[in-house]
Amino acid sequence: MAELTPDRGAGALVPARPGLLSPAFLRDLLDLNALYLDLGLSLAADADPRFAWSPAVRQCLLAADSVARARVAAVPFALFELRLPMGTCPAPARRVEDGRSSPRPDPWLGRCESFAHQALFLARRLVDAEPLGSRVVLGLSAEALAWLADCRQAQLAELALDPALIHLRWRQQERYWQLLVGAASRDSPRTMQWAHCIGLCLMGSDGESAPPQTRRRGRR
Repeated sequence: MAELTPDRGAGALVPARPGLLSPAFLRDLLDLNALYLDLGLSLAADADPRFAWSPAVRQCLLAADSVARARVAAVPFALFELRLPMGTCPAPARRVEDGRSSPRPDPWLGRCESFAHQALFLARRLVDAEPLGSRVVLGLSAEALAWLADCRQAQLAELALDPALIHLRWRQQERYWQLLVGAASRDSPRTMQWAHCIGLCLMGSDGESAPPQTRRRGRR
């Protein structure tokens, strides 16, 4: 586990040694985690399954100050999960309405779609450049890595529109979320490292898998 720089704001929260990821990937991961927290704690996300914190955890995050939330965002793994369909990567659907102008989406929903795009393309970059890092940081299986490697950019862009893509990590681990926020509220890099180690050990502990292929195909 890479050591953290002293806690002096979000800019000082990137690990001093890159470990599995380069500084550029760590910076982009921090930005994505911060955006995920920002989107999930807005009023528009109260009933959205992509940000399914329990009421106690949500209140814990809302009560944390901006520095503590920045430390939460700087964990060396994603705070969210990508639920990828398995099997052959489908060709992008071509619909009649594709060529027509469509009404502008709700600003918050548009930000969610933008986040999903960024998360998917970061995952694809990791698969190409840091395959081991993508398994640790994103918790992706070997099958998911192969699926991502086979997809083209247009296919990834279409998948990013699916609300079922993004899920909360450790959804059933309320105590861990509270521990992580508590550690982030303290000015102690060692305490945060301990919280990082526990988070890595808990990856996959919710026992959930990717949605069945039939569900994805039915949507298409």
